[in-house]
Amino acid sequence: MRYHELLLKFLEGIQGGDVRSDIIATFGLILEAYRIGRIGDEELKKDLKELCLDILVSKYPLKSVEELREEAEEWAEKFYRVFRFEVIRDRYMGLLPP
Repeated sequence: MRYHELLLKFLEGIQGGDVRSDIIATFGLILEAYRIGRIGDEELKKDLKELCLDILVSKYPLKSVEELREEAEEWAEKFYRVFRFEVIRDRYMGLLPP
């Protein structure tokens, strides 16, 4: 699954263009920080888990935090794999330095 497809799937059920735009921008900032090497794999994973949990808590306020934490970890892992793929692909296509 590609980044934009995953992001759209994650945004399902979130109302309000402003909120959706903020979420998209935040994921974009994290991806760019990872792409240019400002954050490493571990920090990327941590940031993605935190962001996904915050979004899921607001998206599903009646679910338990533990349940949402597990779901956030699953989403974060999906985003992590997609981000890694994007960065590796960009490096091999010569869009980023090795």
